[in-house]
Amino acid sequence: MRDTPAADRIKFLRGLRVIRRFRPDPVPQEVVDDVLEVARWTGSSANRQPWELILVRDRERMDALSRIGDSPGLVPLADAALVLVPVLTRENAELDAGRLLERIMLAAAAHGVGASVAGFGSAIPEAKELLRVPDRHGLRVAVALGYPADERARLVSVERDVDTRLPLGNLPVGRKPLSRLVHFERYGSGPATEPGPTVS
Repeated sequence: MRDTPAADRIKFLRGLRVIRRFRPDPVPQEVVDDVLEVARWTGSSANRQPWELILVRDRERMDALSRIGDSPGLVPLADAALVLVPVLTRENAELDAGRLLERIMLAAAAHGVGASVAGFGSAIPEAKELLRVPDRHGLRVAVALGYPADERARLVSVERDVDTRLPLGNLPVGRKPLSRLVHFERYGSGPATEPGPTVS
């Protein structure tokens, strides 16, 4: 693809990575405002906008959030500059929630701010109590936001063990090739169906 505005945008979209290590620098308010505006304008089914956002900057509350959930410490909410917690105000809004999360991450990335999504898992009741979210509302994840700690934080999607150089929990790195993802007209007509290694 030639050097065009579309090519630049595709490169930006393809370059989005999860960031789990952050610098201590604060995120300027104008950047936060931009991210919130993009969240506000995210599309939703029938334009119901079934969400509200809790913005958390208090260090003690962020630390408390980082210690609950199925994988405490995996996503360092405590080290982020701020945390956004989507609260779903309608049932069956998971698709809309996914759109919102991706938009938040992309808006942050446009400003050079990294983002990571932490799931509360079985500790949702604890998270709701900590954030005073009503029982009738949905709460599943939090988004950590902050500037990447270093260039390495952008290069891999998971922390690596220094000794083994393997992804944390043996999670795969890279992406499957299109030949394994795209089917033509019907399932099984395109790519090979046998599993294979992931590639960059």
